[in-house]
Amino acid sequence: MFSAELINDPFADPGVYVKFKYKSEAILFDLGDLHHLPSRKILRISHIFVSHTHMDHFVGFDHILRICLGRNMHISLFGPPGFIKNVESKIAAYSWNLVENYENDFALHVTEIHENDMTSKSYNCRDAFRGETTEENTPFEGIVTERKNFIVRTVFLDHKIPSLAFSLKEKTHINILKNELRQLGLPSGRWLTDLKDRILRNEDDETPVTISGKNDERKPIETTLPLGLLKEKIVKITPGQKISYIADALYSEENAEKIVDIANGSDIMFVEASFLDADAGRAAEKYHLTAKQAGTLARKAKAKRIVVFHFSPKYKGQREILENEALAAFEDFK
Repeated sequence: MFSAELINDPFADPGVYVKFKYKSEAILFDLGDLHHLPSRKILRISHIFVSHTHMDHFVGFDHILRICLGRNMHISLFGPPGFIKNVESKIAAYSWNLVENYENDFALHVTEIHENDMTSKSYNCRDAFRGETTEENTPFEGIVTERKNFIVRTVFLDHKIPSLAFSLKEKTHINILKNELRQLGLPSGRWLTDLKDRILRNEDDETPVTISGKNDERKPIETTLPLGLLKEKIVKITPGQKISYIADALYSEENAEKIVDIANGSDIMFVEASFLDADAGRAAEKYHLTAKQAGTLARKAKAKRIVVFHFSPKYKGQREILENEALAAFEDFK
């Protein structure tokens, strides 16, 4: 369901772009420099999850605003304590006296996450981004947002300020068996999306599903079959894909435990590796991980694949050394 990639070179600003394979939708982790991300990709973004608001993780906010302004888009943003004020400060840097005449109404829905609760405010372009509180003191128990097909969780890590680590989990992976579809003489088409939605909603097996389209011989088909029969004949359900994103954290016993927990079973674990382990003391002073620590955490989390990033510029030209150190720690005990 997901394809995920670093936005920039591992020595540049952090950020991961996650594309939904079968939808024109994307998710972004962190808001570093976004100039390498094409506008067409930015315009797919529906959710942005910000670990913390150090400049290299938040400077891209203005770029998002510039690209999306004047478009009929709604983006949900999530961040740590103080996030709403950070967003409002960015917005307040500009004059909005003409936007009430815009045809489209670009909107930002901003959620600030605390240890025990969340607060949300909405900012609409045609209202000059004045802001309106939509939810206040909503209980928080680890889940940031939940949609019909995915769920995002977070934990607080120590980076001398709170830094959020995230996991994105597909609820279930619904595969359509194309050979079985053909054998039954059924067409592909939009009805398959409806079928998947019904399965995700756990609708009753007797629920009628309307099937319409053209078969391989280009003949129109219009029929109805029960959901249970279609699940049995043309659907294979497998565990959902999981992606985790860990940026900027001290290597401590508490942080390590939280990272392993939220990243557990990840198909891809994106994890910062700012320093070589020979400089572990320097890493601790800066509240960052070493490549060896990153690899060890990924191994303990039983991740299937590790991607390291956020390398310190002091190692320019040594990308392979950092990656190899992380990979060695990741693979040694597997």
